[in-house]
Amino acid sequence: MRCLVVAAGRGAESVARSPEDFTPCWSSEQVTVLSQTPSAFYALQSADALQPELSRQLKLQTVVFAGEALEPQRLRTWMDNHPGLPRMINITAPPRPRLHASFREVVDADVDSVASPIGVRGPSCLFCAR
Repeated sequence: MRCLVVAAGRGAESVARSPEDFTPCWSSEQVTVLSQTPSAFYALQSADALQPELSRQLKLQTVVFAGEALEPQRLRTWMDNHPGLPRMINITAPPRPRLHASFREVVDADVDSVASPIGVRGPSCLFCAR
């Protein structure tokens, strides 16, 4: 597994906030797991579509979504361009405490829905949906 941390420093924030700059970075670093808010990933998805040569070089195996509601229908282009991999995992949590309470893999059928896919509780979590 390859982990890329874009830490504070000269130019780091501009790379982290620019999908056009971040896409070559996570491609060249051969990142295998990416954790993003859905809205940040939607921007990366657009940059990825504009750079097909980099897209073919991705080593990404898993994308983890957290921090806000996922709109699965917005993943259609990505899933069409990257069939099979990476796995897309939606993590949901209550606002307090900030714990990941459930997880669910996003599958092709989910992109036809406007509902954010909610999964099952994690093995060590107490789960109560209201």
